[in-house]
Amino acid sequence: MPHTIDQKINALLEQETSLRQWLEQIRALTKDARGATVIAGLTQKETEEFLLLSPLVRAFDSGMTADHAAAVRARHAELKAKLEGALQDNAIESLSGWGEATAAAR
Repeated sequence: MPHTIDQKINALLEQETSLRQWLEQIRALTKDARGATVIAGLTQKETEEFLLLSPLVRAFDSGMTADHAAAVRARHAELKAKLEGALQDNAIESLSGWGEATAAAR
């Protein structure tokens, strides 16, 4: 029976407990419009890809060729930059609303 992408993502998060904890700590795990678990700023496919690439990037000797390892690191960096951009946007949005809430409370 084929697994849905959401099931794959949740299984990957269960396997990578330290990565999941980090993502939870930085509040990067969220739900998309369909209610599926995703990483902030990433689609479901990109979330799955990020979770699959992360252990390869951390591995000292993953058995990849130098070119493949460089491509994996580059793609992982692209996805991480999207994640960081989304978190920064969320922080700016929450801070911009903070001043309005303070003024409204007066």
